[in-house]
Amino acid sequence: MTLKTFGLAFGALVAGLAPAGAETLADAMAKAYANNPTLAAERAGLRALNEDEVQERAAGLGAANASASYGYSTSESGASALPRSRDEADPFSLGVSGSLNLYDGGRTYNGTRSAQAAVSSGESNLTSTEQDVLLAAVTAYEDVRRDIALVGVSRSNVRVISEQLRAAQDRFEVGEVTRTDVSQAEARLAAARSTLAAATGSLARSRQAYLVAIGELPEDLTQPPPLPDLPATEGEAIALAEAAHPLLVAARYDVQQAEYEVKRALGGMLPTVDLEGDLSYTDGGLLIENSVTDGNSASVGVRASVPLWSGGRNPSLVREAQARLAQRQALIHAIGRQVRQQVSNAWSGLEVSRISITAARQQIRAAQIAFDGVKEEATLGARTTLDVLDADQELQLARAELYRSLRDEYVAGYTLLSAVGSLTVSHLGLDVARYDPEAYPTDVERVPNGWYQDESVKWSNRYRP
Repeated sequence: MTLKTFGLAFGALVAGLAPAGAETLADAMAKAYANNPTLAAERAGLRALNEDEVQERAAGLGAANASASYGYSTSESGASALPRSRDEADPFSLGVSGSLNLYDGGRTYNGTRSAQAAVSSGESNLTSTEQDVLLAAVTAYEDVRRDIALVGVSRSNVRVISEQLRAAQDRFEVGEVTRTDVSQAEARLAAARSTLAAATGSLARSRQAYLVAIGELPEDLTQPPPLPDLPATEGEAIALAEAAHPLLVAARYDVQQAEYEVKRALGGMLPTVDLEGDLSYTDGGLLIENSVTDGNSASVGVRASVPLWSGGRNPSLVREAQARLAQRQALIHAIGRQVRQQVSNAWSGLEVSRISITAARQQIRAAQIAFDGVKEEATLGARTTLDVLDADQELQLARAELYRSLRDEYVAGYTLLSAVGSLTVSHLGLDVARYDPEAYPTDVERVPNGWYQDESVKWSNRYRP
């Protein structure tokens, strides 16, 4: 079964079995994906990168401008003893000018390719953020479930010790035990209440972490489904991560972008050739009878320029671009090490938690038998109150360890899924509207000169027109 098929099957199963009002893991992940502000910010950043590509491409498509002017002037002149003359004019002009680059040393071409690589890197970074958001949702979901279980264990422990304390007090009154037995039970009860308070505090913190990850407080969380299909070996997981981890993919596109930036910087030291044209109409507007004051003009030409001296700026731009390229090439290796470490840590965590689960279940079975036996023997006087308390403590610790290990296994499994680049809504088949990074540039290409209000923007009253 593929991972996507599993996700779809799981979604249908949960929808059919979950009680009304209960929240499934799929629900929580879908809410996190739809409402997370960090993910929304990353999407907006990607749209900005799309516009950078449009702007770079536009530099090679030429430009045209229209201009118009109109004015009015009047003046009088002459000596005081002679008739004075009066001149009036309302000049008007209208013109259109344009230019088209014919050659710029490859700056426009390489700038466009650099912007395209930046967009591809941004898409991979968006996928990485999506994985982080979904992993945080899984972690928060499991943390709340674990802490609810630990609170239940602590409450059960308080209840059992309270019963043992009452039994010790009853036996003390009839002289079967000493005051020491009662004090031991009282001390254990105080410790159990302290543990319950700590577990309750941990649950409150987990609920707040859930609010941050999902966008709302948890209510009724259901049992999560089995883990999705995971790589069979650690080596397979590392190979998948090296090929598809979004941070590594983004780093490779960053290198491509830096390579184009080096070429663009080198182009700044080459000549440029532009085709220029101008068309204008001018009316001088002199109010003199039988005078011709208007005219038309048109011109077209080619202008070339060669950089001779820039004070060292152009060579510096080339060296800077080369340094950026070296930086990003080194970052690929650094990110690769981090990804491999993440895979290894998740794999180790998965194996350790599974061993711990098996051990905890065996410990619970043995501790339960021991507790029942010690409790029975204590009623016959063969065991002390301390023996019963110790047996109960071992049982409760084993139960708590099982809940922690179950949580660790699940989170480690999804961490491994994230490390190999498969923790996305499309791979999991979550029932949520998926953000399509190709939709925005497609809309822009359809109406390249249009402008519209981004629906995701929330204007404050201060800046509202």
